[in-house]
Amino acid sequence: MKILTEERNIKPNMQSEEATVLPKNSPSIKKNVIPPGFILEYRIKRLLFHMGYFVKNGVIMKTSNDENALIVTDLDVFGVYVHRDFSSKTIWADCKSGKAKVHERISWIKGIMSTLNIDDTIFVKQGIRTEVKKYAQKTDIQIMELNVVDKLEKDYKILQHDWSGSWDYKTQYYQGTIFSKINVPTNDLYKRIYNFIVSDYWVMDSYSSVKKIITALRELSKMDGVSISPEETLSIKWAKYELIGLFLLSTLNISKELYYLKETEKKEIILESLSSGEISNKKRAEIFGAAFKLAYSLVQKQIPDYIAPEENVDINLTPPKYADAFIDLIMRMNSNPDMYYDLLRYLDYILMEFDFKSLEIDESKVKDIFPNPDNLTLGAKTILNFICQVTGISKADFQLIK
Repeated sequence: MKILTEERNIKPNMQSEEATVLPKNSPSIKKNVIPPGFILEYRIKRLLFHMGYFVKNGVIMKTSNDENALIVTDLDVFGVYVHRDFSSKTIWADCKSGKAKVHERISWIKGIMSTLNIDDTIFVKQGIRTEVKKYAQKTDIQIMELNVVDKLEKDYKILQHDWSGSWDYKTQYYQGTIFSKINVPTNDLYKRIYNFIVSDYWVMDSYSSVKKIITALRELSKMDGVSISPEETLSIKWAKYELIGLFLLSTLNISKELYYLKETEKKEIILESLSSGEISNKKRAEIFGAAFKLAYSLVQKQIPDYIAPEENVDINLTPPKYADAFIDLIMRMNSNPDMYYDLLRYLDYILMEFDFKSLEIDESKVKDIFPNPDNLTLGAKTILNFICQVTGISKADFQLIK
């Protein structure tokens, strides 16, 4: 894979597992002023959400999930649109509130789109000539100036002062930094989970990420009742909700992969994939067999009369205890797509606007965004009950089921 980087966005020394991966110009907890560039990113996140996307800020993309993987870039705003059959498309908004060499930037964006297989890209930049916009469109990049952002916000009935949800920069901006610095009893756990949320997740297969998320939530559930500051307690809640969104995204991806298969095939694939993760049991057997033959040939050169033992080692891994419950969850999702395909946005809004802020759910506000939330509420309850059951996370964290 070709690596495309930009110095202003990437810190090359943040590549080891020990280093916490932070977005460009990561915030200092001591500062109270949020840079305008970040406010613009949250504004674009709000717009894409109302367009139907599940949106994240500051997604750090790497070449792979390997320990020595290189960082490609960080994506200012990254969205996933899920269709009724659970297929999806991705969008990336690259935001520039200051100066930029536009032609060079467009070429760089095109390279990143190709490297990361991103479907659509918007370059948000003020003062771009029409000729440049036409050139960008030829490379499948849309340029959006701020007056167009204003118009689209009116089209989608977005009030400029309404920052409710996960785009509320006043409540969201510092959470990752606070969480990644928790040191109770040590810092390692929080650093690893934060790196997973902003980076490792995005290069991991869906089954491995499901297992990682369940493990992370189990670890965070142990923090209930531990003496830490109110700010740290809130950041742990933030991390839980972030992980739940990523769990649902992976589960939707799995639903897409299995949607057109028979029920028996779905069960077989889920059990195999949860058992083996990124390397299938069949592949493990092939690797073991090749290693066995190589070792035998080396020994036989030294001891010609050596007789190798039979290859009867059972290397199949067993699925986790929650495998049957997860299979049931996938079957429910595949059978009721209307309850789940738009659930990412619904849960993101409910968790970050009401549960995160300890506010009672405002049903009229929810209905303004989701015209028929009843099905989504049922789907959300199914997901949250599964998560609480298998991770030990308290139901008190969720108004929908507590």
